Amino acid sequence: MGDAVAGSPRIVGMPGHSPGSIAVHSPAVRAVFVGDALTTRHVLTGRTGPGPAPFTDDPIEALASLSRIADLDADWVLPGHGPSFHGSPAAAAEAVRAVARG
Repeated sequence: MGDAVAGSPRIVGMPGHSPGSIAVHSPAVRAVFVGDALTTRHVLTGRTGPGPAPFTDDPIEALASLSRIADLDADWVLPGHGPSFHGSPAAAAEAVRAVARG
């Protein structure tokens, strides 16, 4: 067993928001915890729904990092700010890109 972690979570690097940003995919619960890689409630405006996180070091890189979670097999995306998103990471990523495009 050694260093095995229950549920075998996978760490996914998510550069852009801040140094060391990651997401954690937990296949056991079909969820990806994304921290500040995206938000579902804008901390300044209160806008709800998937969108880019404000106060991001490199917004272009942060948007590009969303492709790193798009193919994950999950039903829930859990951000650091806002309610959970029930849907695929690909759908959440596309929704964030749409908001970013304006």
